[in-house]
Amino acid sequence: MGFCAAATAQGRSSLVANPDNGSGSPDRATRVISQKQPLYTPSKLSDMPPGFPSKLITHPLTQQHYDYTKRLHFGFVVAVGALDYSITSSKETQYNSNGESSDYFVDVSTLSPSMGVAALMDYRINHSFSLRLQAGPTFGTRYINFFNADSLAESMPVQSVLVEAALLLKYKARRHSDVRPYMVAGLTPYCDVAALKPFNEKGGLYIAINPFDIALTAGLGIDAYANFFKFSLEIKYVMGMLNAISSKTLSGYENFPKSIDKMYSHSFVLSIIFE
Repeated sequence: MGFCAAATAQGRSSLVANPDNGSGSPDRATRVISQKQPLYTPSKLSDMPPGFPSKLITHPLTQQHYDYTKRLHFGFVVAVGALDYSITSSKETQYNSNGESSDYFVDVSTLSPSMGVAALMDYRINHSFSLRLQAGPTFGTRYINFFNADSLAESMPVQSVLVEAALLLKYKARRHSDVRPYMVAGLTPYCDVAALKPFNEKGGLYIAINPFDIALTAGLGIDAYANFFKFSLEIKYVMGMLNAISSKTLSGYENFPKSIDKMYSHSFVLSIIFE
């Protein structure tokens, strides 16, 4: 009995004095106890991804497994934004139905708010990159103003229902505690469903809008981890690449669309994302 107790005590003291147990590095249990590391439990210990913090973190991390186990995540997006057009006025002299010169300077003087919702699918490629598909509608109205000399001649409301399908590449920085900053960039093809309805002078709109466009998208965001979900706050800039003004004209109102040479859609979007 005494011999066994002495041997046990000697073994414990040897473990404390030499926690590496002859292997050259402390075992995981000893590191967790001595440095208060929160346990990380992937399917296998060898599943630790490259870039996982090499130093033990004393502050507990919520949902440590979230970014390292499942490759596919789903969520939804609620977004608010500001719709705009970048307009280049035509240099060609325009004439109204009476044959009088009617040159207009065209602009969107004020930004109009928009509201959108979307479904989200995120596929993790590796520890730093993931591919995101985000699809849903955005609703908003823009007012195109036609100025004659120094006065406002006409203000036309352009109502938009944009059905978007954004394909974005997401680059994530190293996670620090329960937050992780990231960048996104990609393409957003969309269709303006409101532009598909018949074109007439009802509603005070005398120009036609091309319904299809594809936009370059870039933005910044930050992921925050909660107990049962991941919350993200993101801001993006969306720049259309196709001319939005159509060649269609209304009889008696030809001078309005002909006053516009090029018109490109722009928007700023602030998104709240739950995964």
